[in-house]
Amino acid sequence: MGQAVKNTAAGAAAAIALGALSLFGAGAANAAPATLSWNDGQNQFTRTISNATPAVGDTITVETSLARVQSPPSEVTFNWFKDYHPECLTYVSNSAKLVDAAGDHPVEPNLEIGSNFIAADFIARGLNVVLKVGQPALVFHTQYKVGNCAAGTPLTTGIAYSQATWGVTDSDTTKGPSITVGGTPGGGTGGNSGSSNLPAPLNTLTSLLGGTGSSK
Repeated sequence: MGQAVKNTAAGAAAAIALGALSLFGAGAANAAPATLSWNDGQNQFTRTISNATPAVGDTITVETSLARVQSPPSEVTFNWFKDYHPECLTYVSNSAKLVDAAGDHPVEPNLEIGSNFIAADFIARGLNVVLKVGQPALVFHTQYKVGNCAAGTPLTTGIAYSQATWGVTDSDTTKGPSITVGGTPGGGTGGNSGSSNLPAPLNTLTSLLGGTGSSK
């Protein structure tokens, strides 16, 4: 009879464990990418955020494609590019790069890291960043880790840049897409040990396993 109780409890624990895993899997699958395109003069920009509704502790990828779509002139050189983000996001070291037909070009060193932006100096890095009409777009890629952002509040992102001929453009620093942080934290600084910090399904699982383990 005691063995039957153990088996029943173990089965229930397994079912709860599977349910908990499904719950966490569903959270990852619910990532909501966001994309925004706009023209600024003869240039076209497309910004894509891998998850616009992340949880604290998540890492998100931001990519901005840069294309020349109109003449004159048919080509333009970029001196530097800034990617603006909420201050509660932290830049992931060595994630910033420029991607073109030749592959990936890291922009560190010579990357300025501010509280709400990162700035890649293409000239200092020795990169000749030229956009030409009719040629594929270039992509600026970077990653951020989500910190303790205000939950449920749309937070702005954007860009600024400098062209060799036309100078600095900083009117798109809040263009978007926005990021709204919420959901179950994906990381953090830790806390007290023990099952009391676990979600309810895993607390139940721990209790059941503890119960069956102590049975004689």
